[in-house]
Amino acid sequence: MAKNYPDYDDLREQYEAGNISAVDFVTQQSDELTEEYEQFCKDKSIDTGSNQSALAFMDYRDELFEESLSN
Repeated sequence: MAKNYPDYDDLREQYEAGNISAVDFVTQQSDELTEEYEQFCKDKSIDTGSNQSALAFMDYRDELFEESLSN
């Protein structure tokens, strides 16, 4: 059964206000993004529970997005 995820804008506001961690921000968006994050951490041998790992993942996703815009 699929989870009900919060609205992205609400989630972003909660993150920016400091009410949720970077890990929560990443893992509360979708099952697919959570799986991608877990694989990213596994590939990099980093802890999925670390805010630094979640921030590195967000940077990675931003780079992919920027790269897709330039192609």
